[in-house]
Amino acid sequence: MAENTTDFIPCMLIPLQKYFLLLPNSTIAEVIPMPQHTAMPNKSDFWVGECSWHDRQLPIINVEALIQSENTDVSDANKLCVLHGISDATDLPVYALPCFGVPQLIHLNESALLMAEDAEESDFLLFQLPIGNKLAYIPNLDSIEASLSH
Repeated sequence: MAENTTDFIPCMLIPLQKYFLLLPNSTIAEVIPMPQHTAMPNKSDFWVGECSWHDRQLPIINVEALIQSENTDVSDANKLCVLHGISDATDLPVYALPCFGVPQLIHLNESALLMAEDAEESDFLLFQLPIGNKLAYIPNLDSIEASLSH
């Protein structure tokens, strides 16, 4: 008899401009209204800027632009999703990304992880999967955090 798994992983589905980002719930530090931020003119195009958060400067990145290697406008983003840094190779305790709506808690199991057809390739992307009629990115957080520490 086949074993029926009921192990679900709590994840946050974060609305980006064109796609969703799917992250383990434990990586999310806080979701806040989009604050005033300072642009970073000497940084890569995916850097949105920095803002003050709990008495520290928080880098804000456009993860969609990083994955797709093209600059996208995030001026309409209404929330900021603050993430815990997970990589031991970088000294980045937290960073943030703009989102276009309220992140949603979902629970996924292994059977929900079906690779999307015609998936994009990027060093910053581990996996893509369809969720309903949308496409969700599972990012390579180690690569993203390494790019922020340069």
